Amino acid sequence: MSAQAQAHDQATHSETPPNKRRRISLACNACRMRKSRCDGQRPSCASCIGLGFVCQYEPTDSAANVLVRKEYLSDLENRVAANERGVQRLDKLLKGHLSKCAESAVDGAMRPSQPSAASGATLPPEESPYRANVLEEPRDEDATTNGMAMTFTEERTSAYFGESSNLHFTRVLLRAAAAFHQSPSTATAQPTADNDSILVESNMERHSQHQSSPLSTVPNVPESALTALPSEEAMDNMLDIYFNTVGMVFPFIHEETTRNAYAEFKANGFTKVRRTWLGTLNMVFAMASKFDQYENEKASSKTRFDRSDVFYQRATGLCNEITKRVISIEIIHYLVLVVIHCQGTQRSSQAWNMHGLLVRSAIALGLHSDNHRKGLTPRTQETYRRTWLVIYGLDKVLSAVFGRPCAVVDEQAFSRQPLSWLSQTLRDGFTKAVDLPGQFLDVSFRLYQLMGMSLMKQYGANVEANNVELDDLASLQSTDELRMALKSWASNLPDQLRLCTPQSALLLENTQANRLCVILTLRYHNLNTLIHRPLLSATLSRASHGDNKNGGTSPYVFQLAMAGAYECVQSAESTIEIVHAILSTDPTSKNNLGVWYFTLYYAFTASLVISGRWLLAKHGQSTPDEAAIAHCQELLRKADTIFRALSHEDALVYSCSKYIRNLSDMLVSRAPIPSDETSGDLRSTATETQSEDSSAQANGGMYLNPEPLDAFEFLTSDLLEPSAFEGFGWAIDGTLRGIV
Repeated sequence: MSAQAQAHDQATHSETPPNKRRRISLACNACRMRKSRCDGQRPSCASCIGLGFVCQYEPTDSAANVLVRKEYLSDLENRVAANERGVQRLDKLLKGHLSKCAESAVDGAMRPSQPSAASGATLPPEESPYRANVLEEPRDEDATTNGMAMTFTEERTSAYFGESSNLHFTRVLLRAAAAFHQSPSTATAQPTADNDSILVESNMERHSQHQSSPLSTVPNVPESALTALPSEEAMDNMLDIYFNTVGMVFPFIHEETTRNAYAEFKANGFTKVRRTWLGTLNMVFAMASKFDQYENEKASSKTRFDRSDVFYQRATGLCNEITKRVISIEIIHYLVLVVIHCQGTQRSSQAWNMHGLLVRSAIALGLHSDNHRKGLTPRTQETYRRTWLVIYGLDKVLSAVFGRPCAVVDEQAFSRQPLSWLSQTLRDGFTKAVDLPGQFLDVSFRLYQLMGMSLMKQYGANVEANNVELDDLASLQSTDELRMALKSWASNLPDQLRLCTPQSALLLENTQANRLCVILTLRYHNLNTLIHRPLLSATLSRASHGDNKNGGTSPYVFQLAMAGAYECVQSAESTIEIVHAILSTDPTSKNNLGVWYFTLYYAFTASLVISGRWLLAKHGQSTPDEAAIAHCQELLRKADTIFRALSHEDALVYSCSKYIRNLSDMLVSRAPIPSDETSGDLRSTATETQSEDSSAQANGGMYLNPEPLDAFEFLTSDLLEPSAFEGFGWAIDGTLRGIV
């Protein structure tokens, strides 16, 4: 057996000859010193890797003809190319960042400062160390930056404003003023039909530079910044302020339920809470921060805005993404507060978009359905009902303000009997005898139903042109029907919510009931203005046509139209007198006017109507009515006082005040307004500086500068957009030429 095995081994060795030792062209220093075999791998050979040596290759004189492998060169080329691409991306990102910083520095020196997004992450001195560090709703992990180095060009945004908007009426005013100031031949060349659909374009990037972005859009913002909370004393105080002010006017959040949830949140050490509830709580704080926080505090509007914006940033960072994928009553409450809040900030253009999301979410939850609520508890049913009524009212207001179709049709409205929240107990232990906020909401709902009827019958639902002509008896009849319905609504108000007059003593006594009466009165006059404004517009258009002012219209019909126009003027006059009387006595945020930006809208709309009355008094008759002109001048001076009392620092209020002053200067002027077809590009005037503004004011001109406002008509920002004045034949180069 041994002989056979030896023979087998010899045969095997003869079949497979042993491998020869392959020599490499260059060994590393360590292997050469140890005189060991080196495999020549780079950057480290196997021996150096195993022994932990530093592998280095030093070429010798005999290594001139060393051949490097192709794979090694290819790997080096790929690594160099990757490094070059990375450096290029960093270079582009750095250039874009530095250019934005330079633009922000220049803009900050030219315009009123606004809180940055980072301010939302900074705790004020009174902040408590508490943070809601466990949020039940998960964050969207897909919202990450892709790292691409891109440079975006400027975006332009367009905004449509229909017939019921203030912009449409302002164009009627300006067109009539131009016709009155020009020669008869030029006046006849003015367009006879109003441009009902107006498309205002503006630079979205320019506007966005003056808006503080939500925290959710700022990269690498820690969640601790979103969940930061004020001190317990500050939170308790803001809850009291909210339910005594905003919660009375918009009573859709149940106070007792909210306070119980807040007490439970505080009991667990502010550690575990739903993200949606915390976002809604921050919006409650944002609304409450618009008011003075303490008894003797008289904070400026900018201070209140900055304080409110901190909570708005946190709420947006918490709920901005969740609103797109979660539907709940808390999300809807959050959206309602966002819509109300955005109407008084430079984010007012977001109000319309957020309102669309609000309506869709509310319908998806079934707030519009009676059958859906039958199985719910009475308190939940009433919460759903009140929330839907508030959404309905906001929908009608935004439709009238923007001149756009309503999102909620009247068929989806309802008139169910309210389930009172009388079981709610006040903090002092007593029970409310009358559910005053509930009554206020119900009568406001019926008022907004009349507003919806006005939009449908008089403005064509803001879908198509529906111009009122003086010889159109159907339009006069619809106006009369709406006037009678509005009078009937006012006569059926409960005793504690009766309308007030400018001479009423309740204007000067700050109570919750008086505040609701004042707000309801301002809403009444605003709707009365909306109902009769088509007749005022038609009267202005007819009066500005010179010798053909009466045309084929019978004197009786013309007198009816004039009576409707004066009804509009009377409501505008009452609005200015009421607001002026309150602010003259108590200019603080604790007066009977409520949220200041709604007051600003009412006062500005009334000022435009008074300007129309001024035009009629000056040019509508053969001889000017000097008494009426003097009265209009006095009312506009009071309106300017109102604007100054509302805010000394807010750019929105300043623009409204400046616009009315310049419009008054134009009405006083007796010089003709020349036509200049070579005025150049109107949009180039949007970047005029404050020095040019001073020059324009010195010349008595109307300065048209939309910045730092956005292109949203709600509080006249669109009125300052130069593109809105195209087609007037006026030369606009920062001023309206010829007005001296």
